[in-house]
Amino acid sequence: MFKNLTNLASAMRNMTQMGAQMKALNAKLESARVYGSGASGALAVNVEMNGLGIVRTVSVSEGLLSPENKTLLEQLTKDSMNQAIKSSKEMHIQAFKELTGGVELFPGLNEMLENMVK
Repeated sequence: MFKNLTNLASAMRNMTQMGAQMKALNAKLESARVYGSGASGALAVNVEMNGLGIVRTVSVSEGLLSPENKTLLEQLTKDSMNQAIKSSKEMHIQAFKELTGGVELFPGLNEMLENMVK
């Protein structure tokens, strides 16, 4: 228990420094790129997001644009989006851990962060 209080006290002392680090981290995540892809044979949907989870580009194989491929297009879009979102969350978690020096600020925080990407 006292270890966590010590960690919290240390984090509180560094709050002003952390504010600047958070701004830099936000800029880093905004410029970072993550990708997701859903494919079935030669047909694919590819998604590019930034580290903040904002979709930058979506590309769809031309063969998926026919009405008979509607269900496949929907499935591949979902798969590629979920993959990119998971990568973005993993990037956030890693960046947060780097920002805090790996210190768990309160019990269960690391477990909660890991459960965000399941």
